[in-house]
Amino acid sequence: MDFSEFGRHAEYVIAAYAMAALVIAVLIIWVRSDKSQLDKEMQALEASGIRRRSTRRAGPSVNQVVSSGADDKSES
Repeated sequence: MDFSEFGRHAEYVIAAYAMAALVIAVLIIWVRSDKSQLDKEMQALEASGIRRRSTRRAGPSVNQVVSSGADDKSES
């Protein structure tokens, strides 16, 4: 690769791409480590008997309530 193609601002362009790549790499590492930590916490909570709310049986969903209300209006 010939850096002279970037012109007189080659150092700035290369530094900007390097910083962007570094920030993206750090964010990827941070997200992966945070997910790993949260998975461990979730396993510990589930092992102690605490369950997720999403696994409980829920009542009628919002879509069912909204759609039944829309049907009532269209019949009038």
